[in-house]
Amino acid sequence: MSDVLCLYPGPATFRQREVGRNRDLLASLGVRLLLADDYDDPGDRACFADVIAMPPPQELAASKRALDRALAGKRVDAVLAQSESALCLGALFAAERGLPCLPLEATLLTTSKFGTRTALEAAGVAQPRFALAHDAQGVRRFAATHGYPVVIKATASALARLVTLVRSEADVELAVARLRDGLQRSPDVQRLSEFADVAGLELDHDPRTSFLVESFARGLPLETDGVVSRDTIVDYGVTEQVMTAPPLFFFEGYLLPADLTAADRAAIERTSGDALRALGVRDTGFSTELRWQDGRASIVEVNGRLGWDEGFGDIFDVAAGVQPVLQALQVALGMPVAASPRPDVRCAVAYSACYEDRIVTRIPDEETIRTVAREHGVRAGVCVWPGDRLYAPPSLDIAPHLAWVLATDPTSSRAAYERARGVLRHLPVELRSV
Repeated sequence: MSDVLCLYPGPATFRQREVGRNRDLLASLGVRLLLADDYDDPGDRACFADVIAMPPPQELAASKRALDRALAGKRVDAVLAQSESALCLGALFAAERGLPCLPLEATLLTTSKFGTRTALEAAGVAQPRFALAHDAQGVRRFAATHGYPVVIKATASALARLVTLVRSEADVELAVARLRDGLQRSPDVQRLSEFADVAGLELDHDPRTSFLVESFARGLPLETDGVVSRDTIVDYGVTEQVMTAPPLFFFEGYLLPADLTAADRAAIERTSGDALRALGVRDTGFSTELRWQDGRASIVEVNGRLGWDEGFGDIFDVAAGVQPVLQALQVALGMPVAASPRPDVRCAVAYSACYEDRIVTRIPDEETIRTVAREHGVRAGVCVWPGDRLYAPPSLDIAPHLAWVLATDPTSSRAAYERARGVLRHLPVELRSV
């Protein structure tokens, strides 16, 4: 029996669903799951062999101490750390125990977006122009050379929070003031700072006072996802992102594979692979974000963990016959992994979303979801529960997705997305004002 530590593995409903649908497979692998999270849901006890109460993930030093106390003298055979909240703590714990996980240096380079940029620049990997800034004057100096619009963001990976489009000189002062205020309160910034301190790694800047300014990345928004087992990259294909119109930077859908030529997709995967190798990414899931313009791929972001939206993993199950979380578990256990994208499958997941301050009052029940899925030949689910609080940007707590639908089409991923969007109207989520 192998004991696998699952760190901050997403919302309770998500983690319980993943464990439930893979229960037989986990048993066949001889895997026993140990949960470490700051939210103890009653349903977790039926899914996990043990539950460790943790501090919030941004309190990384305290989280490390809590984990060490709970597991002192106990065997752990693998660490599953595939959420943004889990990555830094998982790397620390795994390094001390000699277990496969993203190396500490690669964790810093992918969690610090300034680290990402400098490492990619040194390796000659295409990316937007960038600079480290401290104030409005730094943004103006960058724009004087590279032009507007520019994007300013935290140097810590923050799931699109605090990403701000600055269209002109007139917008600089307010945008920088809001960003600098957010840096002081950001849990992502706190986690990055504490990780560098605990790991004894040099961060080269203070993420609470410094930020990135970048040229606006134009082109078709894409990503690649998969796992890296030692030095072998297992890529699930090239996914097109459907994003909100700027100034927001959130995802409203994913299309797999992107409706591009096979040669174009191969070129995109090569650029993604170059970025992963430049950052030393291994023994983990990954998600790279890119732009494709004029036959050239450019890296926007590299994440040393899987994408984590509800319904997101299902597109890889449909299009490549793999469940990303399960493959990340196999990597953590040192098992071989592979993926074979199906050339005849076109699929997409679409989300309904809210970008206002609201409270969820009612969601479709399980029977409704099953009926919609059966009648329309799709997969579907909800991302929220009654009582959940939704936040308007630029709140640090924004999580806009309400419900999701995954559809397929025989010829086009874009057509699959449009079909999924149409089915979403059958899964209304009722909201009230705050």
